[in-house]
Amino acid sequence: MLTNIQVKDLAKRMGIRLEAVCFKSELKDMKLKHNVGYIINLEDQYDEDGEPNEGSHYTCFLYNKYPKKDCRDEVVYFDSYGVAPPQEVLDFCGVKEEMPYNTIDVQSLMANCCGWFCLAFLYYINVFQGRTMNLYTDCEHFTSLFHDLNKTTNWKANEYVLKLFFRSPTSKQMGLEDVGFKFIPDGTNIAKGIADVNSITSE
Repeated sequence: MLTNIQVKDLAKRMGIRLEAVCFKSELKDMKLKHNVGYIINLEDQYDEDGEPNEGSHYTCFLYNKYPKKDCRDEVVYFDSYGVAPPQEVLDFCGVKEEMPYNTIDVQSLMANCCGWFCLAFLYYINVFQGRTMNLYTDCEHFTSLFHDLNKTTNWKANEYVLKLFFRSPTSKQMGLEDVGFKFIPDGTNIAKGIADVNSITSE
């Protein structure tokens, strides 16, 4: 699992405007900023005994606010397991009813790549040059790149597509047997030549 420092480093190198990487319990002490991403760990910062938690699973969200009065605010939550946002996120964003979120499960329970999925999602909807600039359409396009693991067991195809977001343009061709994730220190050209995901299919 990526550390918060590694997540921040990759986000910077991918051009993602990221406000915070934190535990969900820390949101109550923060002020919401618009048009920037948040990546949260679903554990609280401290356990019942007051000991620091190590973290369990990353998710992310974004709240866009536009200067024109006729433009509605847009908020979206992403969990690679396709689970609804926790109450802490709803309270932080001031959402009274439902908050749009993905409902498909794109991550295997055996994998430890939730941070990578969050970064790929925020990259696609905020930075990718081929996006439509319609937030919810781009969210749907992103999730359509992956198989729904509630309906299939093809997790290797999902990890293959995910890894394409973090490849160097000079990397050799990759097969399904090459999936797997490791943090590459700064000073390399990883995350500078993100794949053209418009050309990727998950078939």
